[in-house]
Amino acid sequence: MANANGGNAALMEKAKNGGKISQRAALKNVLTKFQSEISAALPAHLKKNAERYARQMLTLFSSNKNLQQCSQESILGALMTASALGLDLSPQLGQCYIIPYKGQAQFQLGYKGGIDLAYRSGRIKRIFAEVVKEKDHFKYSKGLNAVLEHEEANEADPGEPVFVYALAEFTNGGYAFDVWPWEKVLAHGQKFSQSYHREGSPWKTDPEAMAKKTLLKAIWKYLPISTDIQYAEAMDGAVRSITKDDEIQDEHEIFDITPDYGSDDDEAEPGNQNAAPLELSGETTKKETA
Repeated sequence: MANANGGNAALMEKAKNGGKISQRAALKNVLTKFQSEISAALPAHLKKNAERYARQMLTLFSSNKNLQQCSQESILGALMTASALGLDLSPQLGQCYIIPYKGQAQFQLGYKGGIDLAYRSGRIKRIFAEVVKEKDHFKYSKGLNAVLEHEEANEADPGEPVFVYALAEFTNGGYAFDVWPWEKVLAHGQKFSQSYHREGSPWKTDPEAMAKKTLLKAIWKYLPISTDIQYAEAMDGAVRSITKDDEIQDEHEIFDITPDYGSDDDEAEPGNQNAAPLELSGETTKKETA
């Protein structure tokens, strides 16, 4: 007997469309079949949310014509990545995004998702990033007597962005920060983000949030080691294809990963020289790191 939430729905949709199953119905059928795998990938406290993640993906799929042209395998792979990290798919929350690019769905980490992952180590007291505007008071210097001062202008129009910085305070009293000029952030996005110029890209809809995420990733190398952060770094902007032959038993199959730092000739991302793609199960193609 067909599953009431999957097979029957697909058959009804097929009848409505003259014998052809719509893309949405076909994806819904696939997600229903993989619901147990989605649940297995979710962190322990989110195990019961597999159905909600599937619904969110269907909503994204229905509202984005470019995503509808992406392969089901890459859509499922992006969903599994978000599930493994326990990040919400709603674009409004800014934790992560599913970006269509040349027929493939890419997982892209959001600024708020990066903040959430950093706090999970339990060794971060405070972490944030800010955009400095032209009329703000801003002063910084690095070295033994480091200084970071920022006072926002109390004006309706504070001017254009000029700097972006990220700061992390550790529970042991230490701290780390980095500052980039706005032009450097944009140049970084254009170089490393293949979706930078595409319609609907977060770089177009919320450039300041993407700039904050870029600086947040710039200080990740100073943060306590976390498998969540390692995995997010490896999968940010990547395409991962999941097929019916892939089986995921539990989240440890995803999080127990070994860094592969490659050779000295590998190009490192500016501001993140210590990071490199990790060896992961399944087919993964690195597309974007911004």
